[in-house]
Amino acid sequence: MFLAGRAGIRCSGACLSGFFLALAPVWLPRLVAQQPAEIVVYANQTLAPVNRLVFGQNIDAADNARIFSSDTTDPNLIERGDGFWDPQKAMPVPSVLRESRSAGMTVLRYPGGCLAHNFDWRKAAGPESKAAGWLFGLDEYLRLCDAIGAAPMITVSDYALPADQMPENAASLVEYLNAPATPEHPWAMRRKQWGHAAPYNVTWFELGNESMHGNHRVLPHREFTAEEYAVYGNATGSAMRAVDPKIKLGIVLMPGPGNDADCDWNRAVVRLAGAGADFVVLHLYAPQGPKTGAPESLHLQAMMAAPQHIEERLAAYHRMIGQQLGHDLPLAITEFNGALDQPDLRFTYANALECADLLRVFLKPELHVALANYFNFLNGAFGMLRSDERDANGGVEAAEPALPLYKLWAQHFGSQLIRADVESPRGEFPGAGSEEASQGATPEARRQIEVVDLNRYSPIAAALWPRLVGVRIERQDSDVTLHLDHLSRSVYPTLAGIPRPAIDSATPVEFSVSFDAKFAPAPGSGTGLLGIGLMDSRGWNQTHSGIGVDGITTDWKHFDGTYRLEQQTPQVDLTARLVAQGKDVSGTLQVRHLAVTEYVSAHDAAYPLLTASASASSDGSTIYLIVLNKSADDAIPTSIRLAGAAATGARYWEVNGPGLDATRGVREVTSGAMLPLEAAGVVRHVFPAHSMTAIEFRALR
Repeated sequence: MFLAGRAGIRCSGACLSGFFLALAPVWLPRLVAQQPAEIVVYANQTLAPVNRLVFGQNIDAADNARIFSSDTTDPNLIERGDGFWDPQKAMPVPSVLRESRSAGMTVLRYPGGCLAHNFDWRKAAGPESKAAGWLFGLDEYLRLCDAIGAAPMITVSDYALPADQMPENAASLVEYLNAPATPEHPWAMRRKQWGHAAPYNVTWFELGNESMHGNHRVLPHREFTAEEYAVYGNATGSAMRAVDPKIKLGIVLMPGPGNDADCDWNRAVVRLAGAGADFVVLHLYAPQGPKTGAPESLHLQAMMAAPQHIEERLAAYHRMIGQQLGHDLPLAITEFNGALDQPDLRFTYANALECADLLRVFLKPELHVALANYFNFLNGAFGMLRSDERDANGGVEAAEPALPLYKLWAQHFGSQLIRADVESPRGEFPGAGSEEASQGATPEARRQIEVVDLNRYSPIAAALWPRLVGVRIERQDSDVTLHLDHLSRSVYPTLAGIPRPAIDSATPVEFSVSFDAKFAPAPGSGTGLLGIGLMDSRGWNQTHSGIGVDGITTDWKHFDGTYRLEQQTPQVDLTARLVAQGKDVSGTLQVRHLAVTEYVSAHDAAYPLLTASASASSDGSTIYLIVLNKSADDAIPTSIRLAGAAATGARYWEVNGPGLDATRGVREVTSGAMLPLEAAGVVRHVFPAHSMTAIEFRALR
């Protein structure tokens, strides 16, 4: 799992470390060109079978010791599957099981995000695992999947063992899961001995989880470069396929959307390991930022604009894959959700509507999404369902706003995706955080203003740094050398203060930074997090606006990142990021070809406020239409016409809540109400503000 607030997400090349934190002025959302809304559903134009694997979910159910701190443990994860499992009765919790089915859960990913880093599956299987506390382990997870009717998807650990031991470990896992219980398959024989003679026949596996950021605080620390990950992926995948060639394997790309699809990690991994993969793995948490200084209405609107941007980013991943590999690969979005740090916004109805609209995007055949897993279904940081741990049976306590929206998708959508054309009013959005502006009728590309002449700007207070903290700075043209002498605390010396470009302050502006760098540690030096940053000169404490491009190692590597300025930013500070974390760091940090370039930011077209997806039953007798109105305030009168079939009746179901900012009160407000048919089968309906509606037509083709 990738959280927006997590520091030090690193890429060995052209990826942005961290995320945009640009702030924005107060913004009042407005509608653009109030053209009449119309939806035409083409009952006789089938696009593809409905891929219900996009309605997948995640479970957190592994040992989290030392993942994020030195003392994090949670027995609930391995005893109760974070609420799915009743350890006393050794069975799924009935109420959670019912909700899983009613939400249409089709895939359940295990053991859960970053918990996979430290997961050795052998500790979670067999009677010894139960004695050690794994009351919900590998076999219980597979029993849960069977009870739900969900396909299992297993994340193979990337760091539980040294890399050269992982191929054998993963091959043994496949043998345990999929091989017949015969003497030549000793792990399958153990499976039989432990109570499950038949193979589980698991198909879906991903090789690691966000492997580029290492195993956090697990000791010993491990962190792959893109090239090292490709070696791990190729060797581990080959060993697994030797046991069962029918499995599907995925390789891990950088979490997005804060990172560029075409970054160095992604290019290298696809180029070096793509030939042995069946799909690539993406994690999408959007929108990211802004953290402070922006009105809540802007946060909420960013969630409404995000699906249009994500659709374009998914297309960019496919372009990159084709360029590197010569052919395409499907995308498996094994984690997605909003990425806002504030829990009161993360669980808003707006966030839920965004995720519901993303399902529409993921269903599009042209985006070639193999599966998608909401992070996560039960409890945890994003769970759409809460269980009451005070209840001995772990019963359902509360539903978050996303649950009724998922139920609407699950219960009112068919098996064949059909064409639906939507003519909708559009909304303008000024851009914030990871989401670029949406305005006007057409998108515009980023436009360069100029390359900054860094020789015009001297390091600020550079003479004081050696005396104060043990950092000496040398700079010549575009090269900077920083000498660190027993640095034990984190410091951010300013290398240059660059004024905002002299253009209209309302024009969105961004700075990009690029450089090559390496660190030569002195004997006995500790290891720090080293990089270059761009930030608002008014200070982090005031604005929380900036980026860090981190991960400099002992090898020369290229880095770059982009920072979007807020409207009030008077100056941008180019800084060194020397995060010592008490490690007593000494050595020489060399930065070459340091460049800062100013741009007018790109913007997308204004985003549609009304979106829709249509499907048909297998026999064509029922036509289904899902419609979202993403306007915060305005109802949208809409005419709906069924083409290629005659409608003989229509009913609708609606989910709504008090407002986009609501965290409670989201529910199904209309259930199966009749919609009158006009001449030629036209339906006219007013879709209320911030609503999701399912319409079912009885049809004669």
